[in-house]
Amino acid sequence: MKNVMNTLVVIGMNHETSTISEREIFQINRTEIPDALKYFQSHDSVEGSIIVPTCNRIEFYLVLKKNIDPFNLIAGFYKGRNITAQINKNLFYTYSDGSAAKHLFKVVCGLESMVLGEYQIQGQIKEAYSIACSVKSADKILHKLFHSAFRVGKEVRSKTKIGSGKQSLSGIAFQIIKDALNPDDTVSIIGVNQNTKIAAEKLFEAGYKNLVFINRTLYKAERLAGKYNAKAYNLDNLNEALSGTKCIFSCTGSPSFIINSDLLSKIFNNDNFPKLIIDMAVPRDIDTSGLNKNIRVFDLEGLKKFLDHQKNEISIDLPAADKIIDDETKIFEEWHESRDDESIAYFTEKLELIRLQLMEETKIQVSEDELQLLDKFSRSLTHRVKSTINQIIKTVNKQNKAS
Repeated sequence: MKNVMNTLVVIGMNHETSTISEREIFQINRTEIPDALKYFQSHDSVEGSIIVPTCNRIEFYLVLKKNIDPFNLIAGFYKGRNITAQINKNLFYTYSDGSAAKHLFKVVCGLESMVLGEYQIQGQIKEAYSIACSVKSADKILHKLFHSAFRVGKEVRSKTKIGSGKQSLSGIAFQIIKDALNPDDTVSIIGVNQNTKIAAEKLFEAGYKNLVFINRTLYKAERLAGKYNAKAYNLDNLNEALSGTKCIFSCTGSPSFIINSDLLSKIFNNDNFPKLIIDMAVPRDIDTSGLNKNIRVFDLEGLKKFLDHQKNEISIDLPAADKIIDDETKIFEEWHESRDDESIAYFTEKLELIRLQLMEETKIQVSEDELQLLDKFSRSLTHRVKSTINQIIKTVNKQNKAS
């Protein structure tokens, strides 16, 4: 029997609620997630937890006992990590139950990303879920929620144009590099991960053959460099690695700057400096304060201006995506509301799915006003059917126990 008083909550911040300088203070890298999840597991008020960190967001999906303030819980977590900055509540958004589910469904489809339809986010959410599974921090509600989210993401991408072009921030960065540099210019790529791999592949396909790969672990840089007949260095050899480069593209999981402004000034004099620096890391990798003003610098916030046209191209399919998300949210809510009774939870979920399918089949035959009346009627009917079935099950169970 499930405790019906438990509440599903998501609390987080993203590029809409915070600046990159505000967000980087609270970022958690992949290697820190297991210990962070164990922190929440140690609290009696927390039934389940999953943490989703990406370059543009940090989100905590929690199943909490009644009357627990999620912000106080998160504030306590960050204080335990020796975060000395003021934890501003206004930077965070909070959703619960059905609204939390709908938020995740929009995130997994790329509708909450800087790049509308960004496809990398689905893989990042799957990785976050996998980590939670590995430390057994996800409870039944979170398992159900995230599997529903993966289904929504797949359906939106298969039935709409959203995500069809494999939109990503790395793709936007590639466009900036392509517009600014010649194919024979040297591009230095710092970090080995999905973002840098996407950028490297796009650059190589576009004719950029002078690539340099830099990583804290040299063999990872060498392995990627081998694919493109490129040079590889570790971070200890930045002077040599960056000499002559026209673009630095960096995206690592470092908790602090890996290139400070003094080092940049030593490497690049007034006659020899890069045209472009793109820093996609959170926290940022490169301290560009006091840098030569002729160098164009982009961080995640600087990429926003390049996205307006792309959003207009894709936004025509937003109503179809919203319909898929709304339907899946209703199905999850039906399951969530009846989860205290295992005997009827599966039944109510399937009943809601049938209702939505029938509404979809009927909408072409009636007006919008009539459709709303049918929606209200069908909801009332299914609730009465569920109530009747539930009562029958309870009566039969009592009779079985009595006999």
